[in-house]
Amino acid sequence: MADSSYLRKKKLGYFSKTVFTANIFAVLALLLSYGASFIDPKSFWPLAFFGLGYLPILLINGGFIVYWLLRRKRFALVSITAILLGWPLLIKHINFRNDNEKILVKADSVLRVMSYNVHLFQRYDDSKDNFRAETIEFINTLNPDIVCFQEFYSRLRGTKQFTKKLKEKGDFEDYYFEPFQQNDYEGYGQAIFSRYPIINKGTITQNSFGLNRIIFADIKRAGDTIRVYNVHMRSFALQDEDKDFIQKSPSEQMKDEKQTIRLGRKLKRAFTSRSEQAKTLLNHIQNNCPHRYIIMGDFNDTPMSYSVNLVSKNMLNAFAEKGFGWGVTHFGVLPIFQIDYILADKKLKVNDYGIIKEKLSDHYPIWADLSLH
Repeated sequence: MADSSYLRKKKLGYFSKTVFTANIFAVLALLLSYGASFIDPKSFWPLAFFGLGYLPILLINGGFIVYWLLRRKRFALVSITAILLGWPLLIKHINFRNDNEKILVKADSVLRVMSYNVHLFQRYDDSKDNFRAETIEFINTLNPDIVCFQEFYSRLRGTKQFTKKLKEKGDFEDYYFEPFQQNDYEGYGQAIFSRYPIINKGTITQNSFGLNRIIFADIKRAGDTIRVYNVHMRSFALQDEDKDFIQKSPSEQMKDEKQTIRLGRKLKRAFTSRSEQAKTLLNHIQNNCPHRYIIMGDFNDTPMSYSVNLVSKNMLNAFAEKGFGWGVTHFGVLPIFQIDYILADKKLKVNDYGIIKEKLSDHYPIWADLSLH
């Protein structure tokens, strides 16, 4: 019978050595993805790509762990250690601390807020169902006090003004609709609806990129004033050909060098632009916000990104506080991303959080209950 100590010390074979080498590269990629959360893409933008690929890189490392547990358990520690080093970032993607069943009945003492990118009320599946009617329906069910809309569309005059219809049907007292583009009849942009009076409002024009910008409203509630920032950071602006290219195999992508360069430039511009928008938002808060505040909207970036981590650094992330599961809020080309957020001033308290799995837009609506203590 072979000596057991000899078997334990037996050298790796050629195949296992190859696997181990690949494992090291996977660990390095994972560590680089962590760097995307605190290194400004304007300083070194390639790291942002690793941050975007965090989930597949994480799963690859998980696969290596399974392999080594079946072959040589101690080698599994390589990927396990790398994953544990990024634990604070992992729990921004996944949360199992709040396993209570969601109760949609809202307590009078809380402020329920909601954010939703409605994609100009064009359904993701191009069906003819009434998107606006369904939006009103689940708003009446959820009963939010404040709603931030991105890519909001409405007629500006006549009987088909959705702003006025939503105000009436949703029982809102006030709203602020700031179109990015408009003519005499219609406009689209961002909107904030409130069950309390809006006493001040405005748009942050610095580092805005067309539809991708930030608006705010000061809302008066029970003798207190809360500022709400509605964020829509710069998108990747992917066209259909870009989306088709992303879904091709790596070998097919490498054959089309022109398209690879074109897509890379788009991603780089978006990463660096969001970095600037995040800094602009923080500067506005520090110099122009005398109230407690809430930031919510479509950041177009993942929890690994520099922009999201910069803005949320000194705030409560509603998903991290009270979410459950993998916090996917977007189900477009790659349906694995959390890119919509509700962030609260630390002077507030997050009581609950939820993602409404309604496939109307290509984003899910998100909501949170906050206490104003």
